[in-house]
Amino acid sequence: MPAQYPDAFKKEIVCRFESGESIKDLSLESHISQSTIYRWRKEYRTIQAPIHLYTPAEAEHELEVIRLSNYIAEVPLQRKLSTLVELYQKPNNPYSVHELCDALGVSRGTFYNHIFRRADSEKYEKEQLDLMLKVQRIFDDSGQRFGAEKIRVILAEGGVRTSAKRISKIMQELGLQSIRTSAKKDYKKRQKSASGTYWNGAFLRIIRIKYGSAILHILESMEIGCFSA
Repeated sequence: MPAQYPDAFKKEIVCRFESGESIKDLSLESHISQSTIYRWRKEYRTIQAPIHLYTPAEAEHELEVIRLSNYIAEVPLQRKLSTLVELYQKPNNPYSVHELCDALGVSRGTFYNHIFRRADSEKYEKEQLDLMLKVQRIFDDSGQRFGAEKIRVILAEGGVRTSAKRISKIMQELGLQSIRTSAKKDYKKRQKSASGTYWNGAFLRIIRIKYGSAILHILESMEIGCFSA
């Protein structure tokens, strides 16, 4: 048969708990389970609201009115979960997960799944940001020449494993577009060709002025095509 404790003793334990003593220490000292102390707290504590000091019975009656009004049921689940997380993570939060979830009609399993998914999402976002910074740095260091595959190889050499497809998406998001090596070569070739044409033409003009047109026929007979008119 469960031990019977005087009301005064229960209220003393609840008072010490609400004054900031650890429930673990109270449980070890009094040889009473933590769940029992939580139950006593729910039974004996008073609840300070902005305009009224509630007894547990009064608070329970008001909660019953809220439940019957179906107001909480109409609140979107994601909003409930966000509220629960905010309350749960407050410093010195006085409410257990059981109390929080019961108050808003959310199962504890749903609440914990939300917490874990949120942690996974935050971890992915942090990793994605870190990867974006690495891609940007490698792209800049390459003189804007490297594409997704080359960046993937360099990342792999540094111990970062990811796919070229993911890197390609990041590059699109950052507006990075590699400059083709062949395009640069073609540009330099055109520059060289244009420069050669200019200097050949200038040289021919000098030859005509200094030696006359006759020298051009001699050069042509020697098959030096670059000096032909």
